[in-house]
Amino acid sequence: KADQKAAIAQKNAEKERLAAMGYNKTIKQAIGTDVLLCTQCGATALGPGKCECPGGVRRPGDYDGMAELIAAAKARMAIKSAEDRQASQAKQAGLHAARSKAKEERELNPHGDLEAEFQGDDGVECRQVVEFPVGKLGMDIEKTAISKVSDAPSTAGELGVQVGWVIYKVNDTVVEPNKQAIIKAVSSSMKLGPVRFTFRVPIIDGYHCCATCDQFKEAAEFEEGELEDKGPGKQLCTGCAEVADMEF
Repeated sequence: KADQKAAIAQKNAEKERLAAMGYNKTIKQAIGTDVLLCTQCGATALGPGKCECPGGVRRPGDYDGMAELIAAAKARMAIKSAEDRQASQAKQAGLHAARSKAKEERELNPHGDLEAEFQGDDGVECRQVVEFPVGKLGMDIEKTAISKVSDAPSTAGELGVQVGWVIYKVNDTVVEPNKQAIIKAVSSSMKLGPVRFTFRVPIIDGYHCCATCDQFKEAAEFEEGELEDKGPGKQLCTGCAEVADMEF
């Protein structure tokens, strides 16, 4: 028992040591197979820096080099974040063009179903109203996000609803991120006739809604696997995922 207690205490102390250095799930994934190459300059196998120490590489020996590995991982993440920001800025021209086109279409068809209500000067979404007849919707939801649209023939598919859209209103009522509450609201409304859904829709392809901050962001702002493995209603952007990891 004494040995067990000592092992547990040692494990907890190591956990606290790593947490104090900023080690979490995201950093662990960023480190991956990286190894420390030089104890003098902190160069690691994955970079970003290379060892240029006079006299060559100083081998780490028994030193675990976790501090250097964490620093290198953070540096690589910062570089990637900067590259993602540059890519995002490069897409702004296309974004503004798409927004202008959507506004023009609304002006040409002011009584149509598209209600382009843009979110700020740099908004990446609009709102689209779709009226569903009484009957099955032909779509699944997770929180307020459309997670699946049934194959044709299905009402949602025929009406052009797409996976990743987010339900904003049922008729004139703004909905909460609760699937059962939305289903209840739809069922009650359908007793009176067709139901109008107002969806939040990304203006251009490649933008996805984060389940936590509830903002549409480009794919580069999501960790690998979030979009494919979790999907709408569950996927978290990198910023929200890092906050969640702080509970480590």
